[in-house]
Amino acid sequence: MPRDDEKQTLQIVDSIRELSEPIRAHTYLYEKTLSMCPSYPRLRNFKILEIGCGSGAGIHWIRRVHSEVDSVKGLDIVAVDCLEGSIIQGNAEKLPFNDSQFDLILNIESSHLYTHPNKFFAECSRVLRSGGFLCWADLRFSEVMGDVETQAQLAKFHTVAFENITEGVLRGVNYTSYRYDKMIERAPWYVKLFRKTLRITYCAPGTESHERLLKRQKIYAAACWRKSA
Repeated sequence: MPRDDEKQTLQIVDSIRELSEPIRAHTYLYEKTLSMCPSYPRLRNFKILEIGCGSGAGIHWIRRVHSEVDSVKGLDIVAVDCLEGSIIQGNAEKLPFNDSQFDLILNIESSHLYTHPNKFFAECSRVLRSGGFLCWADLRFSEVMGDVETQAQLAKFHTVAFENITEGVLRGVNYTSYRYDKMIERAPWYVKLFRKTLRITYCAPGTESHERLLKRQKIYAAACWRKSA
């Protein structure tokens, strides 16, 4: 049975009736990560920054279901701004923002790509106001997941919540993989040449990346850290 906080998260996602199952899996990950924040779901007047926002689908979701927030900005190393200036190009290890500018930073499925994650945590600490939150979700090999907590603590964060969400992510992968597999089936022949590589990228069942999650060689975690006062 889901816990009370998980039920609340599911209710928010389920309230948007037209979502397909693959999209629902993605939006649930956003809500799950946000729900690690003790202020959730009441994020009134929060200034939010998503680091590693891609094309901004997560920003669009937050604006849709959390209209109480003050603002949501996005940053990505390859900025594709579909949201009228809300997304800027930038490096997660050298954020182009002033000190103490945001109330909450969101970072999902991105930090494992950073060259110097310690710099990322330090920059998040810099641009968050005192008492601000960093809500994070990503994967690591099981033996180095503890390094993430250490990096956060060195940047003057203390842990509010830290949860292994691998099982839930695997359920979501089953939905998203089915959709992506169907897209590849309909794709031109030259896209199909990369079918194996693409399936590894989205952790499709039967791939090595999926097996690592099944065997817990890799772990998917969600966390919330609070900047020290």
